[in-house]
Amino acid sequence: MITIALDENGDFEGLNRDSDEATFLAGLLYDDNGDEMDTENERERIIAYYQHVCAKAGGYFPSSLHINHAGNNGGYVAKTKEEVGASLGEFLCNGTYQKKALTRFPRRGKYMLFMQIKSNQGKHSLQGKDLCKLVKDDFASNLYMHMAEDVVSRLIFHNPHRPDIRKVHFDLPTRMVVLDNTQREKIEEYRQLGYKDYKFGEEEPSEGNKKTYLQIANDNNYRAAISREILAEGRTDIEVDRMSVNSIYYGPANDKKTKRMAFLYMADSICSLLNRNRTGNSPVDWLDCFAERAHDLNGSSQNLFFAYDDVDVLFDQAWRAYEHGDYFTALRLSFEAKKSPSKFAAFYQKYWFPLLEDALRRHAERDALVSSLTRFQQYSYSENLQQDCLIYIFEKLRDTVETRLAEDRLDKAAAFEFYDAGFSACNHTGHSEIAGKCFEKCKELASAVDIEMYLRTLNKYSVWRNDVLDFEAAKEAAEIIVIYADELRQMRGKLFHNEAAGSVTYGRALSQCGQAYAFLKDTQAEESFVEALGHFDKSSADYFITLSYLLHYYIEQGDAAKYDKYAVIYFGGQNDVQKQFDFLMKVGQGDKPRFTLKFAFFVFLKGLCKLHRDKIKGSLRTDLLEIEKTFRRYHAENQINGHPWEIIYKYLAILAYQQGKKETAADYMKKSAAIIQNGGPIIDAIVANGQREFAMLSRDQEAQDQAQQNVIESFRAAGSSMLEDEEIVERLCYMYD
Repeated sequence: MITIALDENGDFEGLNRDSDEATFLAGLLYDDNGDEMDTENERERIIAYYQHVCAKAGGYFPSSLHINHAGNNGGYVAKTKEEVGASLGEFLCNGTYQKKALTRFPRRGKYMLFMQIKSNQGKHSLQGKDLCKLVKDDFASNLYMHMAEDVVSRLIFHNPHRPDIRKVHFDLPTRMVVLDNTQREKIEEYRQLGYKDYKFGEEEPSEGNKKTYLQIANDNNYRAAISREILAEGRTDIEVDRMSVNSIYYGPANDKKTKRMAFLYMADSICSLLNRNRTGNSPVDWLDCFAERAHDLNGSSQNLFFAYDDVDVLFDQAWRAYEHGDYFTALRLSFEAKKSPSKFAAFYQKYWFPLLEDALRRHAERDALVSSLTRFQQYSYSENLQQDCLIYIFEKLRDTVETRLAEDRLDKAAAFEFYDAGFSACNHTGHSEIAGKCFEKCKELASAVDIEMYLRTLNKYSVWRNDVLDFEAAKEAAEIIVIYADELRQMRGKLFHNEAAGSVTYGRALSQCGQAYAFLKDTQAEESFVEALGHFDKSSADYFITLSYLLHYYIEQGDAAKYDKYAVIYFGGQNDVQKQFDFLMKVGQGDKPRFTLKFAFFVFLKGLCKLHRDKIKGSLRTDLLEIEKTFRRYHAENQINGHPWEIIYKYLAILAYQQGKKETAADYMKKSAAIIQNGGPIIDAIVANGQREFAMLSRDQEAQDQAQQNVIESFRAAGSSMLEDEEIVERLCYMYD
């Protein structure tokens, strides 16, 4: 059985906004390892501990644990807290006081400590003037209840260290808020939500006529929150031994009351001790301090310290996704958390997300893993994907897939899907060597998938050969794929008695073959692209991808007339470049975008800079020279990531330099080099080539020579060993330029 006790510290209601006090809930989780008698013995041990501590301080238990209403026992309370600070670690670790046993029964259970501290920002989803007052964190005592519910939910239902809790006992505190009667607006908040006056026992406060005392947390609140979570998680099998909700008793000695509240006294001491020894100047510093102090107290690496913050929302969603077998979503959220602006992100990357990744690696269920690998492959083909997210998920799943495959515990078709997606990931991020290994695994597993899926992978093989500047091999592979895809198309036509029907597989093969021709500056590229377009639905992603390849080809050829003809189709019938820009920014977003926004912007910008520089003026010129601001205006800032932004920033830098904006140009060149983190040698080469071009423009021969050398060295690292140095630079054309 698990016993949970919690207490609080700080200002949850915002009544003292100038205070630098830490606002948190903290306490303990006691696991008796299945021996429920041990829990009862632990209550006696806690009482004995406090009796010894209070006696040493010259006071009495439990009154010396807390200042009374008269305020005349402060000296004893201070001495008691000092003694608790000196001895609590020994008690939590060993169950002893001054190295002496406190009861005749040895402890069998174990303590875990927990905390949730409020960040300065809190959770943005529970803030805002338009939010319902029942859920707004800054209304009445909603923040406290949200944090209390979060803590109980995490400890019982989503506990990373105790994932299968079956029986639980709750020792929870009631809570009272005291407001001066002059604070009418705040009091009205509570009245609007139906809060009642606090019911005192025998000892009523002396200032009852000047203040309002409100009951905040009671058994009804906790019971409703816990039952709601039980139903939401389908955990109706969990057994609640008892839910004890009490105002902590600090009156004269009373064995019955004190034993019932033993764990609450311990939670109160933990809150007090952690806060008393905190260091630092912010909640981030304090949480680090608290976590280290908790480890010192109980020697456990399984304490549960979290923040009430947006990054915790991501972790909670990721952990729940893992629990439900959605490993793809769990890792996608883990990646999102790495990019989080939260000041707690580093804490979570240190303590919690590695735990999630390790749990997935060791405990992933077979069917759930297969489903997640399928979703991973589907993501690799989606519009507006995040390339660095793709490579992150590949890296996190790689060991698991390889181990399960070697042990024959993973379907080969699922493994193929994984390596196919990995092939895409490594191609996108320039990791050519790893991409090659992924392709070899796909070849080994090809018999487990249908021919069309494998042909699509072979198309990626042609892309990969282009990436290492082996254009001849890319062309050879692409032409062979066209033959196979055409035979498949003819077979399908005969089978369905419609030999004139288009074939997406054949169209994709033609499109890839067109790319191979374009890199070699072969005029067959135009014919392949145009024929490919005829096999696609004109609203499909394949259609617009191929159309963008054709536009890049016309830009490379310097054919403005043909570029303009097809650009009108690509940009929704718009001839005016400002309208084209507005169109692409709007339709490149949403659940079903017309095309991947950043690739559409790439071809638009490149077409302007190489074919229509005279049209870059007015508001369009301003939009391009302030590109981040522009993307924010269109709510598209999440599209500023990954390839081809290293090339986009190069063009923006050149444009800015030519417009006399040298500082802006230098800033864009820095962003070109930094936009893709952990990119492979091919990305390094593309970045270096942009630096070479910019150095040529600014007539910096030394920088130009160094950049050219970097280009050559990077492509050598990517596997371009058969080409002369001059050939490497010459081949940086078409999609690399």
